Amino acid sequence: MVVKVNKEENELLETQLLFDMLMMSLVTGRERNEKDWAKLLVDAGYTDYKITPILGFRSVIEVYP
Repeated sequence: MVVKVNKEENELLETQLLFDMLMMSLVTGRERNEKDWAKLLVDAGYTDYKITPILGFRSVIEVYP
């Protein structure tokens, strides 16, 4: 999940917080913003990426070798 930094969009805040709690408690996951994803993908050897927000709080992340 990509966490938006834009503070003006609070419509889905409750759902985002619920998923945060689920990720942290069920699979010891963590939130990542776009900068975090960029570092992770570059460190993994990918040359480029594209993040497309879909369905409110979810995003599709495309990575390229």
